[in-house]
Amino acid sequence: MADHAGQPVRGLGGSMQVLLLGGMCLLLQQIPIRYRIDFFGELADASLIHLHTGLLLAVAMLVRDARVVAGCFVLTFAGWTLRQLYLFDDGQPSWTLAWGAASYLFQYGWTRLCARWMGWPRMAGTGVQRGDLMRFAAIGLLLYPIVIALLGFSIALVNTPAVAVSAAFQMFFAKQFGVAVVTLPLVIGWQERTLPAARSTIGRHWMWPVVLGLGLAISLWAAMQVRQSFGGVSLPSAPVLMDYRFALLLVLAWCMLRLPPRWAMLSLSLTLLLLVGMVAGTAEYANTPVGFFNLLHIAAEMNILLLAMLYLWLTNRDRSALAEQLSEETLRDQVTGLPNLKALRGRMERPLPRTELGYLLLDQTDTLVAGFGLDTQAQAMNATARRVDDLVEAYYVGTGQFALLPRPGRDADLWERVMARVEHAEIDVDGEPIRLLPYLGVAAFNGAHASVIDRAVLAASHLAFEARQHGELRPRYSDIGDTQLWRTHRRQLHDATEALASLRSERVVLYFQPIRDLVEDMQGEPRPLAGEVLCRLIDERGDIMSPARFMAPLEAAGRGAELDLAVMRALFRLLRKTPAALPHCREIAINLTGQSLASMSFQVELRTLLAGSPLPMHALCFEVTETAAISNTAAASHLLADLRALGCHIAIDDFGTGMQSFARLRELPVDVIKIDGSFVRNVAQLGKDYAVVQASVAVAKAFGAVTVAEFVEDEDTEYCLRRLGVHRVQGYLYGAPRPLADVLAETAAEAAASRE
Repeated sequence: MADHAGQPVRGLGGSMQVLLLGGMCLLLQQIPIRYRIDFFGELADASLIHLHTGLLLAVAMLVRDARVVAGCFVLTFAGWTLRQLYLFDDGQPSWTLAWGAASYLFQYGWTRLCARWMGWPRMAGTGVQRGDLMRFAAIGLLLYPIVIALLGFSIALVNTPAVAVSAAFQMFFAKQFGVAVVTLPLVIGWQERTLPAARSTIGRHWMWPVVLGLGLAISLWAAMQVRQSFGGVSLPSAPVLMDYRFALLLVLAWCMLRLPPRWAMLSLSLTLLLLVGMVAGTAEYANTPVGFFNLLHIAAEMNILLLAMLYLWLTNRDRSALAEQLSEETLRDQVTGLPNLKALRGRMERPLPRTELGYLLLDQTDTLVAGFGLDTQAQAMNATARRVDDLVEAYYVGTGQFALLPRPGRDADLWERVMARVEHAEIDVDGEPIRLLPYLGVAAFNGAHASVIDRAVLAASHLAFEARQHGELRPRYSDIGDTQLWRTHRRQLHDATEALASLRSERVVLYFQPIRDLVEDMQGEPRPLAGEVLCRLIDERGDIMSPARFMAPLEAAGRGAELDLAVMRALFRLLRKTPAALPHCREIAINLTGQSLASMSFQVELRTLLAGSPLPMHALCFEVTETAAISNTAAASHLLADLRALGCHIAIDDFGTGMQSFARLRELPVDVIKIDGSFVRNVAQLGKDYAVVQASVAVAKAFGAVTVAEFVEDEDTEYCLRRLGVHRVQGYLYGAPRPLADVLAETAAEAAASRE
């Protein structure tokens, strides 16, 4: 036999192979299935199967060394010669021996030729394919035994024609059955011997083989009972193939799907051998036309059974291999080829050296992808994974993010070493070295359940992002008892989900806080309506969610623009419901988030809404925080300039928190500067806050903007602000936030009363 490369089996030389395989051929020669045949009055005891023929063809298909194949034929011929001499020729040489030598020489060449036509022997790694079955059926099961049978007819040269016909008949069926029983099951069993049993969902329970075996036994028992019941009728006493082929088909199918290749092929070969033995009784009637065609029919059914079972096995093997390949692909990221989170969950099923998990976050990887493409990203991520491969197992989570498991070892400073490795690594990108700044979170866990691992990954990831937020270049640690971080982030995720649901269900409630002039320029009633619109959301239970609950989660989810648009729609709906209040709306302030400033789709939607505004443009004021404005200067300048061109007013909110960026504020169109309440609250104490407010007023004056002070809660603060020259004030001194619908209704009622 040969291994997958067609070379001799390891540890066995060519001569040993000849002795081993040739000895097996000699042994198989001694396993006959006897029957008596009568052709033209020539009675002869013959064997219905030549198992050694199937083995010789299998050897020719598997062994590349022609000398080994020839040696097997020589030993087989020697065994035939001894049988011929001492059983038929009384120990005296005859012309039959010469004919036998020529016959075996021809069979050697014909066997090797047929093996080559079927595409054998093959190189390493080349298994049996479904397409091979058709070639084997045409050549191995049909052409090969037919030519050998015709060769057997040539015995007429040294014997009578009747003997020649009998020999041809015997040789066709004996060779055909031998090939069917031995050749392809042996070839597949040997070629695929290293493969495990194919994964199949069919018949996994241990009861399946018991049930199938019991069903087959019942089928055989029922067939015997039928024959005994018709004892007077001329029926064969033993069961034949047609009686139980369906039960046998199920048993063999289970073996093909569930057993390893070597055992599946062995069961197929032994079953076919058993069937040949059971049809030997009917073979004795082959001297009649009906008997001949019956034997031919049984041979055809056996071949169909063989090919069907092999096709089933090959199909199941290929399906299992494809499923395995797809499963392997799902364990790796498609861009980088690195193991992913699914692979991490699978890894947790095996023992771990340490119950810690790290989460590595590489800064600026988005810029790397945008500037150089996915190929460069994959190169950088693989280089990072290789850099720490001897310390940790790296699992790719997303762009610039890894989950890390420690490798065996007791390094107390493992995570510091990982950080140092990554921080000092230079990645070559188009000939230029770059460095990616790492941030690392480390979480402990207990258990290998998927939910435990997911919580550990989530906790470590939040630690890594917090480290980046604070610019911390050392690992951040958590332990298994630290559940506060997990609860906080879980709450944030819940709030973001609930806030989004409220937005899309239009469960938005608007409040209104007035803004007053410190120097009243109008008297009479109703007072002109000026103030800031504040947003509240209603959750599924009907409770009001404060901005502290939903603003940060919505912005973290990138839904700030969606919130701003929802506020605009809700505002315009309320204004249209109370048209009597519209003439008295002097200035309604609406907040815009930084995400809205950078969103082109938001700008398009906003212009569409403004086109149908129930208020004139000069009655609308859009507030943006100073931080958002200076962080998105280019985008903010474009949008705010367009709004100002329409007639809207522009206010900078929370002024003073970004005073280092005064120079960039010159690029923004500003009508109103709202001084941050943290400075206003203590302005009356005439300390540092007073100086900040004083400077803010000076800046506003330089910009030609109106100043508004927030968080005014007492008269001393109002007096101080009036003295500093602040134009407008907002706070609880003038009114707490109230539902906008109520404010508009009161304004409309006051307007109606003033006209009477």
